[in-house]
Order: sequence, then structure tokens, then C-alpha cells
Amino acid sequence: MEILQERDLVRYLFNQYTINPKNWNFIISTSPVRNSFFDALISNSNEVWQLKIDSLYKPNPMIMGAKVDNDPSKLEKKISNRSHFGYRSLETSTIMNFLKNLSEEQNNNSVKNNDINIRLHSLLSSLEPVKPIRGKNYLCGPLVFTEKKLKFDNTHDKISETISSKMKEKLRRKYSSYG
Repeated sequence: MEILQERDLVRYLFNQYTINPKNWNFIISTSPVRNSFFDALISNSNEVWQLKIDSLYKPNPMIMGAKVDNDPSKLEKKISNRSHFGYRSLETSTIMNFLKNLSEEQNNNSVKNNDINIRLHSLLSSLEPVKPIRGKNYLCGPLVFTEKKLKFDNTHDKISETISSKMKEKLRRKYSSYG
């Protein structure tokens, strides 16, 4: 099993995304597991990657990950969110119309917070994921956050432990006082 970290991992996943930006999912568990790291699963039509993230609360977290499965359909069945992750081209006129309509409805007290989420989800779903080009505006997401532990089978648990071990090792080398 090959474990990639930070830049290599991001570069690999981004290159895979640019080859085919359709049907990506990005799920993050906001509940750290017993080893204090956060779990994430990234999948596309061909593969699933399990990631460990040292913190969700800093701009440049330490991230490591490994490919765990060649059958993303197992993961797809467990995801209730139908909007796939991706970069979506965001035209100024689209966002201005969206904000204008929301503003008018808020002034009339006819919009609720849940309505805003539904409309934002609808806007996101109406835009096709694309390969990003430098200098253009994009909406990136959705990242699905869940409090549930991301566990699908025993293979994932073994891979999770291996990645956690490597992460702890790296943190000990980087910070000599790390537990």
C-alpha cells in the first residue's frame, strides 16, 4: 500500500480530477477517532482514497492518504448527498441574481435559513463540475461533513491504523515533544 502525503497526495488527486471532473465525493468526519486524527474519504468513478487529517482548524493541516478501494459503488450507496464534489464555473451574473433574489425575499421575511441551504444546493447542483483554469472564478464543493465515523469494512480499519501510525511518526520527527 502506497501512502501519499500533502503535496504529492493533492497533486495526484487534482490530476485525477482534471482527467474526469464528474462524480467526485469528498466526505470528512468531524469526530476524531481514538488516535485524534480526522478521517476523510475521497472517491471518483474509479477509486476511493482514505485520508487522515491532523486538524480541521488550521490553514495547512498535515494530510496523509492511501488508496483503499477500486469499487467506489460501495461508498456511493452510503452517501445521501447527490451533489458531487467539484469546481463549478461561477459567472458574476449567476451569483448576483442569486444574492439579489435572496435579499428581496429576506426583506419580505419570506425566506428561512433552511430555504437558503436548499437554494444554494440547487444552484450547486445546476452547475456541472469542470476542470479549473487559472484566472477564472469557481465554486468548489460540496465537502460533506459528518459526525459519523467513516467505516465501511475491516480493510479500511487496517489502512486507517497504518496511516495513523505513519502520521504519528511524522509528527514525532517534526515536533520532538509530540506524544
